[in-house]
Amino acid sequence: MAVTINTNVDSIKIQNQLASATSRLSQTMQRMSSGLKINRAGDDAAGTVIAAKMDVQLSGNKIAQSNIQNANNMLSTTEGNLDVIQDNLTRIRDLTLQAKNMTYSSDEKDAIQSEIEERIAEIDRISSSSKYSGLLLFNRDEAGAGGATDPLADGAVFQVGADARIDNTISLGADLFQSVNFSALTGMQTVEQVGGQAGAAIAQGFDVSTLDTGNLSLAVQNLDKALNNITGRKSIIGSAQNRMESALDTLTTQYENLSSSKSVITDADMASEASEYVQAQILQQISTSVLSQANQAPAIASSLI
Repeated sequence: MAVTINTNVDSIKIQNQLASATSRLSQTMQRMSSGLKINRAGDDAAGTVIAAKMDVQLSGNKIAQSNIQNANNMLSTTEGNLDVIQDNLTRIRDLTLQAKNMTYSSDEKDAIQSEIEERIAEIDRISSSSKYSGLLLFNRDEAGAGGATDPLADGAVFQVGADARIDNTISLGADLFQSVNFSALTGMQTVEQVGGQAGAAIAQGFDVSTLDTGNLSLAVQNLDKALNNITGRKSIIGSAQNRMESALDTLTTQYENLSSSKSVITDADMASEASEYVQAQILQQISTSVLSQANQAPAIASSLI
C-alpha cells in the first residue's frame, strides 16, 4: 500500500465507522429514554402507519366503553324510577282491595283514600320530572312525541363499537320512554283534587269508598295492566343491559389484544436496547481511539526524508 499524505484513506474509513457507531448510540439512547421503538416515521415507515390506525381503533374503543357505561347508568336510573312507580302501583292495588273489606270505618277508608291519592300524585311527579343528564325520561305521550327537541322522542340509540356501523349500536324503542303517569298507565283519567292538598291528583271515579264490585274489578284490572306495563319496560332494560355487558366484555378483550399488537410494533425492548447501547458505546470508543492513530499515519512519510 502506498504511503500518502494528501488522502488518509484509513482515517476516512474509521470516521465512517465512528459516525455509524455514534448514530446507533444516539438512536438507542432515544429509544431507551422514550420507551418507543418508533420515534419518527423514518424509524419504521410501515409500522408508523399501522400504529396510527391502531391508535384510532384504541381511542374509539375507549369511547365505546365509556358510552356503554353511560348508557348503563341511564338505564339504571330509568329502572330505579320504574321500581318506585311499581311499588306505588302495588300499594294502590293493595289499598283498593283492602278498602272493600267491610271491617273499616269511614274514617279509616278516608285515610286509605288519602294514601291512594298521594301515591298517584307521586307517580305523576316521577313521570314528569325524572331526568338523566338533563334528558326527561318519561315526559312524552303514547305516540312517543315529547317536543320537537326531545332526544328520546323516537327512542334511544347507544353507540357500543369503535366504528360507526349499524351493527355497533343498540337501539331501544320509544315505548320504553313513554309517559308513566297514572292516567297513561291505567287508562283512568285524573282530575285535580278539589279541597285537598295542592298538586295532588285522583283518578276520576276512583274513590275506593264508592267502588262497587264491578268497578272494583275494573280498577284492579287497570292496575294490573299498569303493573304489566312497568315490568315489561324493566324487562326491556334488563335485556339491553345484558347486551351492553356482553359488548363491554368484547371491547375490553379487543382493547387488550390491540394494545398487545401495537406494543410489538412501537414499544422498545429495553433489554435489547441496553445491549445495543453498550455495543455502540464500545464501538464509538474504539473508533475514536483508532482514528487518533490513523490520523498519525501520514507522519510516517517524514521518516523517508
